[in-house]
This record gives sequence, C-alpha cells and structure tokens, in this order.
Amino acid sequence: MLILQGVQYAHPNRDILLHDIDLVVNRHDKAAIAGNNGTGKSTLLRLMAGSLHPSGGSIKAETPPYYVPQHFGQYDDMTVAEALRIDHKLHALHEILAGNVTDANMLTLDDDWTIEERCNEALAKWELSDIDLDRPMSALSGGQKTRVFLAGIQVHRPEIVLLDEPSNHLDTAGRSMLYNYITTTNDTLVIVSHDRTLLNLVDKMFELSSKGIAAYGGNYEFYAEQK
Repeated sequence: MLILQGVQYAHPNRDILLHDIDLVVNRHDKAAIAGNNGTGKSTLLRLMAGSLHPSGGSIKAETPPYYVPQHFGQYDDMTVAEALRIDHKLHALHEILAGNVTDANMLTLDDDWTIEERCNEALAKWELSDIDLDRPMSALSGGQKTRVFLAGIQVHRPEIVLLDEPSNHLDTAGRSMLYNYITTTNDTLVIVSHDRTLLNLVDKMFELSSKGIAAYGGNYEFYAEQK
C-alpha cells in the first residue's frame, strides 16, 4: 500500500506545484496518473520514489518502491550496474569470490549471492543479453536504456513499481513486452504515461490538476467517459 496525506511540493524558488495531495494506492492496484502537462505528474512520482522530498505532508509505503525514470541523458556517466544500483553488491560479490571475505563485503552483499545471475537473466528477458553490466549507459540507445530500467524490476523484485513514461523510446517489440508485464504482474503499479494503449491496461485512474487529485475507477477509456 502507498499512502499520501496532505502532500505539498514547492520548487526551489518557492512556487507551489503540489498542494494537499491525498492519495491511496492499495496492494496490487494498477493505477495511472493523468493530467495536463505541467501539473506535476512526474514530480509526484518522484516524491513517491523518494528521490524528491515533500515540502509538507507524509508519504508512506509498505515496502520501498522501484522507480523506472524518464531519461534524458542524466544516466550517461554511469555503467549499467550503477544505473541499476547494484554496483556495490557486484563489487562485494567479486571481492568475496576472490578471497577477500571481510565483514564490510559480507554486509554489502547481504546474502544476495544470485545478484549477478539475476541481473543477466533480467537483461536477457528484455532482450539485452549482449549488454554487459559494466557497459556505459552512454553507449546504449534510448530504447536499450529504458529496457535496462525495466529489467531492474526483476533484479530488485519490488512490490511497488513506479513507471514514468515507460513506453517512451521503446520499439513495437519492447512495448509489447511492457504491456505483457503490466497485464500479468501482481506488483502494485503507479504509472505516468501518454500511451493510451498502456493506460487502458490499468484498473484505476487519478487525475492531477491545480485543484488537487481525484480518483476514478477503471481504465483510461472509462475515465474519459466519466469526464
């Protein structure tokens, strides 16, 4: 479950973007956030992810969410492992296997002995089997970068997944894989997207506006009819 109570967010110049946002996403919900550009949909998703902090109110998640971000080149100075936030575990694993069994390495690995195997399996599932974990993100196409972050879902095995425009950059095959994941998963999903096909796969819509946020049952077509 994901609960937002009285959430506010102001830009560094103190202009208020979000005000008194109350929102509940129940376990196994597949929800999307709609609204005009500039209303703060992606900002709200980042607040849920914890990469931004609210100016007021509270955000509570039963388990840490996994965030699939929009990317504009901001990860190009990272490797695939760094972008997936598993580089420290991989380093600790390799150190231990090389005989450097320190308390620090064991603590970092946290008994996750299958981390490298799981990463390779996840990348292969998203048709990235030729991508090494030490490959620079800058060497990947936009679609490959998106698939890397989507592969991270299988790597981290979260219960809550936040997706910001996940079908951007994906080709037809990639979108088909994404739609299949959304349709078949038991993960709790919160999605920001302009992709109507994707939005018709969810079971709840939230509309964000300057007045706050409103909930609608059903997919995008049902939401549009209600509007």
